[in-house]
Amino acid sequence: PKLPHSEEELRHLAHFFRVLVDSPGQMTPKLILRGPLGTGKTTLARRFGLDFEAYASKRKVKLRFAYFNCREEGSFYALLKKALNLFQVEIPERGFSSEELLNLLVEALGRKGFQLLLALDEVESLIWREGSKPLYVLTRLGEKTVSTSPGKISLILIFREPECEEALARLDSSTLSTLGHNVLQLAKYSASQLKEILEYRVEEAFKPDTVLPEAIELAADLAGERGDARLAIELLWLAGKQADLERAGKVLPEHVRAARLKVDLTVQREHLQGLSFHEKLLLLAAARKLSASEEAYISFGEVEREYQAACEEYGEKPRRHTQLWKYLKGLALKGLLQTRASGKGLRGRTTLIGLPLPSSLLREELEAHLERERAS
Repeated sequence: PKLPHSEEELRHLAHFFRVLVDSPGQMTPKLILRGPLGTGKTTLARRFGLDFEAYASKRKVKLRFAYFNCREEGSFYALLKKALNLFQVEIPERGFSSEELLNLLVEALGRKGFQLLLALDEVESLIWREGSKPLYVLTRLGEKTVSTSPGKISLILIFREPECEEALARLDSSTLSTLGHNVLQLAKYSASQLKEILEYRVEEAFKPDTVLPEAIELAADLAGERGDARLAIELLWLAGKQADLERAGKVLPEHVRAARLKVDLTVQREHLQGLSFHEKLLLLAAARKLSASEEAYISFGEVEREYQAACEEYGEKPRRHTQLWKYLKGLALKGLLQTRASGKGLRGRTTLIGLPLPSSLLREELEAHLERERAS
């Protein structure tokens, strides 16, 4: 019901999109919402959208809010089919293109007299799969319809850092220009802010006096290293589950410490789901080499050779060295592996690779991912 430490951002969104209620059909605002993992982008967008739809209804303005995660939907086409379902539009049997589905959506909005505020999460995954076209056709809709007509679609485009810059760089200049320069940047939370967020969540989720203040403080401190509210909430939730498992009367700091071991891998799972098959193979190669080594870091050359062996195992043609180098930089940006330049003792300069998680756990997780993808 409430979002502590997001009040200013909610006001910003309300001010930016207020024209949809004050002057319905006149404009189609577009805003980019960006920030690192755990800064509340998804929660902020969904809380605002639901509140704004209710506000519009009180003002007798026909406005719908819809939220979709681009990574989970899988394609622009699948996303549009779900949007059409919201307005009970039957899709003809013959195969339609994404652009035709979008036109059907606009026509349905026009017939019903609705504006649509559409929030798209993890947009970077859509850009990596389909390039500029989905955003280009979405942002150019306003040019095809009469300015005062209903059937308009306004956008909240949610990007995750640090992937945002790379994704935007892949867009063509026409699409970038239609997106405009309206950006709401979310910052990482401080430990004290996380503590207040957790205190509120404890009131909502736990029975009274079952979570020690010291457990809340520890969870906030551990997550404060990253400024990550999602991590803080996940830590406390898992600590509660651990306390239940032990039939403990209260959630203690020791339960939070036990949760920390589980949560690191849980957070990384979200990143793993968005990787391509060959990025997973490269990461698997690093995990396999490090699990068989007593060293903290191994060379990129060793990982590349192990990657080629993994490609043979999974029946894939290996990517070239330059492409693997790009994968390596992307995986490092996502925090899935660590890179550093070699020091003395190695001939020449090479890139050394380490992992932020136990290599055996990561190896098991990746092998499960790859087997599921190969089976499908």
